[in-house]
Amino acid sequence: MEDSTSSPNSSADGLKKRVIKVFKDATKDCEDKVLKKMFDSIGDYDSLNNYAFHVFRTLANSGIPEEAKELFKPKSSKLAVLPDVAIFTIVIRDYANAGKANAAHKVYQQMIAAGVAPTSCTYSILITALATDSSSDVNFVGYANKYFLEMLDKGMKPHSASCVTVVDAIACRESVEKVREFLEQIQAKGFVPESKIFQLGETHLEEAMKKMKMNDDLITNTTDKDVQKVFRTWNTKPDCLYKKALKMYKALIEDGNAEQTMELYKCVVEMCMQPMVVVHTSVIEAYLKFGKTKGALEAYYGMLAAGVAPNSYTYTVLIKGLTADPNFSGDAKKCLLEMMDKGMRPNAATYTAVIESFAKQEDEASEEECKELVEVMMGKGFVPNAKAMMEVLKGRPKAVIRGVMNIVISKLKG
Repeated sequence: MEDSTSSPNSSADGLKKRVIKVFKDATKDCEDKVLKKMFDSIGDYDSLNNYAFHVFRTLANSGIPEEAKELFKPKSSKLAVLPDVAIFTIVIRDYANAGKANAAHKVYQQMIAAGVAPTSCTYSILITALATDSSSDVNFVGYANKYFLEMLDKGMKPHSASCVTVVDAIACRESVEKVREFLEQIQAKGFVPESKIFQLGETHLEEAMKKMKMNDDLITNTTDKDVQKVFRTWNTKPDCLYKKALKMYKALIEDGNAEQTMELYKCVVEMCMQPMVVVHTSVIEAYLKFGKTKGALEAYYGMLAAGVAPNSYTYTVLIKGLTADPNFSGDAKKCLLEMMDKGMRPNAATYTAVIESFAKQEDEASEEECKELVEVMMGKGFVPNAKAMMEVLKGRPKAVIRGVMNIVISKLKG
């Protein structure tokens, strides 16, 4: 395709009109209502340019500043107009972020048909979208594999994270043999990831398969649209789970569980992927965020069924979430005792939340059940800290504070 900016008769206004046409052609078949509304709101070059600048900053801040600069580099230094490849890539990225891998791929094919060459940034976004897609029968893993090799043939250096994503997808949807074949192909082309991927053995591949299958099941089996959207975000933005993992590590350390933190960190270093406990706990958190207490509890049981052991942070998140709904006080109590039976010590906020959930019910039966709970806790060698509980209860109605502390103190004195 001839670069129109090379013509001496080209004007900046003319180029801008053509860029807008490229954008409108790339988005005209959008079937997603939210995306269509956003695309339609971009009606002129200035609004498109502002949006492009936002995308540029997002990409640059996500660890690929050089790739972002390459993508948005104008074809002419005299006429600084957005290049076609940037326009197509922006649309591909928007579809990818919305979990629409099929639409993203169609835009990519449209770009190729128009004679526009992809940059490394285009490839990275598309490969991640295709490798993590689970909503289509199309073999997008095959395309992800193909485009990764295509990058290497063009002399581009993919990020190791893209390589791990493709490896995990192949392991899940095809076979371990196909993974080895892929690794041999990229090695023959001179690509050596910065990670330990070539040293990963069967254990990593098994874990990768479990993780990919779980992601598939999450999206396939969950009918809740709010939660589905969260799951798709994890697929297209791996840093979301990374941030959740950091939050977990910090909480574990603050509660004196540095040993559990080191085990998780060791898993990340050795396996080059987030431990399954991070993923499952994040699922529970996602349900609780939208007030879906039953969904959170079902996710917890699904975690146990999958053979993934919850850690202290998992229990803390789940128990506190369950106590927010009076219908699940019994489940919160059960999980608290289960946590203690596994040798984990709940923090003050966690066990106070359970005791408070019973005290709030303000009936004799609930009060007696709560006293029995405190007795069982003490029988397991755990004595509630009254001072720490008062700190947690700050700001609560006086009646609630009095009810909680009366229950605990009656047992401490006894």
